[in-house]
Amino acid sequence: MNKVLVIGAGNVGGVALHKMAMMPDVFEVINLASRTRHARNRIIESISKKGLATCHFRSCFVDVSEYKPITHLLDIVKPMIVINLGPPFWNLNIMRACLACGVNYLDTACHEYPDKLGFTNREQLAMHNKFKEKGLMAQLQIGFDPGVTNVMVAYCLQEKIFDEIESVDILDCNAGKKNAVWAPNFDPEINLRELILEIHAIHDGKWTKHGQLIDRDAIHFDFKYPQAGTADTYLMYHEELESLHRSFPFIKRMRFWMTFSEEYLWYLRVLHNLGFTGIEPVDFQSQKIQPIQFLKSMLPKGEDFNSSYKGKTCIGCIIHGRKNGKELVKYIYQVCDHEKAFAETNGNAIGYTTAVPTVTAAELILNGTWPHEPGVHVPESRPAKVFLKALAKNGLPWTMKTLREMPEFLKQNFRGKRAV
Repeated sequence: MNKVLVIGAGNVGGVALHKMAMMPDVFEVINLASRTRHARNRIIESISKKGLATCHFRSCFVDVSEYKPITHLLDIVKPMIVINLGPPFWNLNIMRACLACGVNYLDTACHEYPDKLGFTNREQLAMHNKFKEKGLMAQLQIGFDPGVTNVMVAYCLQEKIFDEIESVDILDCNAGKKNAVWAPNFDPEINLRELILEIHAIHDGKWTKHGQLIDRDAIHFDFKYPQAGTADTYLMYHEELESLHRSFPFIKRMRFWMTFSEEYLWYLRVLHNLGFTGIEPVDFQSQKIQPIQFLKSMLPKGEDFNSSYKGKTCIGCIIHGRKNGKELVKYIYQVCDHEKAFAETNGNAIGYTTAVPTVTAAELILNGTWPHEPGVHVPESRPAKVFLKALAKNGLPWTMKTLREMPEFLKQNFRGKRAV
């Protein structure tokens, strides 16, 4: 039987488990591991109410911050694959446990250290030979961005839509509105950590720096997103750039953009200036606490506002290059509706667009559509066409259209914050 172990019962985990329950022929036995009984029970109750519990569910507790409890659980459960939907702080622990216990692995984001800002998958990729020697496969970063956006770029190359690609701009728009005064789009701690990073992009094949998102003069422009509407779109540093630059060093320019309202950024600036986004422990009533974790405990969670979410997300890539010697610009994107996501899975479109690609990748691994290639893999290294086809079938249909030319603002390069 296809037996999986899902780690994580948050917004993404909840959506993923609903989708897996709709595919009992693929996910025959689902083991859910989380830190709290409340989260597990909430998800399983929702799945049951929707009449989806046709596969076998089992739930258990695990502390993934420790290596031995993970190996102990894997020895008991003996899954074919671990689907890691928890915080990326514990990616390495879980991967090492999978390696020790002979289990395949899958996650949605680059590893991060709790006591450091930033992300990297270098240590995960360094385990390639060990996974290969044991005949195991680890699939990294297969959410939407990173994940689907990486695959979209690979699709354009694998299917020879372009002879050569000169630039990739990844645009992530959340035009949704919810009944929360201020709340990050997903796990608050992970989201806030990335929002305060120094901005990096690729220009002329090299890394460049462009200030921070919290700067009053941060680089941004208005863009009209299909179905989602016009939104202020800011240059950011995001993890798929690391992977894409290593995989396709010949692409001279790569950038990541995300939409924010001015109100949202004012809240972010105030919280940052007051020290609430800090990761260095501070003394509070004779205890050491991380300000960002205290802030996380105070902010609304997905279960507090998912039912109120309205509007759409639009995530995709504007790719510029050449075909048969002629200039070509393609826009490949996906639109997701918050209300439809909630009706189907009790999640929101942010969780839906992260979870569905992960479930799709697990499906392709379990049914053999993606060949079992031992080692550690990034999304753009896998067969793209079959993945995007399955992604559409599983609830995330996508569109590719030809643009007459690059949007005017995206034609520019930047030195720091100045167009050149």
